[in-house]
Amino acid sequence: MTSSLHSLKNKGMRALLTATAITLLLQAAVAPVAGIASAAPATDTKVTAANSIAIYQSFQTMLYKKNGLPAADRYLESKISQVTPHHATLMVLQLENARFKALTAITDRMLVPNVQDQMQKIYKWNDSFTQLMSRTKDKSLRSLLQQARDSGYRLTMIEGSLYPIMNYAAFDKYTSYVNQDIKQYIRIMAVETSNIASEDGGLMIGYQDMLNRALNQERFLNDFPDSNRRNRVQMLMNEYTLYTFYGLDNTPLFDYDTNLMVPNAQKGYRAVLQRNSSGDSAFLKKLDTFMKVVAESKFEKTEAVDQWLEQNAARDEYLPQ
Repeated sequence: MTSSLHSLKNKGMRALLTATAITLLLQAAVAPVAGIASAAPATDTKVTAANSIAIYQSFQTMLYKKNGLPAADRYLESKISQVTPHHATLMVLQLENARFKALTAITDRMLVPNVQDQMQKIYKWNDSFTQLMSRTKDKSLRSLLQQARDSGYRLTMIEGSLYPIMNYAAFDKYTSYVNQDIKQYIRIMAVETSNIASEDGGLMIGYQDMLNRALNQERFLNDFPDSNRRNRVQMLMNEYTLYTFYGLDNTPLFDYDTNLMVPNAQKGYRAVLQRNSSGDSAFLKKLDTFMKVVAESKFEKTEAVDQWLEQNAARDEYLPQ
């Protein structure tokens, strides 16, 4: 690969990782923390309104210092049991926002050709930052890897390059203290970042897993219509809706040569429909109707199928605006 192609590829991947909320994953822009409903103070006797406010203010001062993410995270972990659920939720969301904001800079540092080359030479499949740190003698590289790890990112290989991505498993220690919607949001995002759904135009997970993720996203949207993170989950579900009804460029729902629905998709979709009652799920109702239309067309992407898609799941409805 020439240096110009390498540069072009890196720019494209940087755009993908930082302009999207997930996946690959990260499609949402960094949202301000607003509209958080106040929750009742925790029952822990150590919690007082004055102490909660003081901790919140100290956290903000620490978070917005240069390279302040690791220290702010450690401080929050040590103090979160002493604040109200309202302040705990605010601080966790501010921490997430700060990690999003810092991701571009640390990604650029890791994509410097000589840094990438050093990492590639010692990398083993599914390595963590910690494992990579243990194999390098270069102090500068070890420092960069440690900063990435301690700032809340995890290491992943994407299209042959090593990248930092959001590590939502690192938020798990806070889920007992935040409001219910953010607890569920963290769980949704942890699934996305621990097992990436798509890469290089291809589906990387099974069809049943794909549908189950979409159902969890739909449940969040129904249960928490006023959540501060509603838009991010909605954008994520829009992606999964496109995956469901159209597939991806390199994993099409209908085979490019035969125009027939991929057998594994047929099997996976039927299994999920049989296992779940459509109930209040608009997504499952739409999928059920779609499968009936496709079955009537003998699982071929006919004009009738195209017409149904245009009327009921038009691409434009789910593409980022």
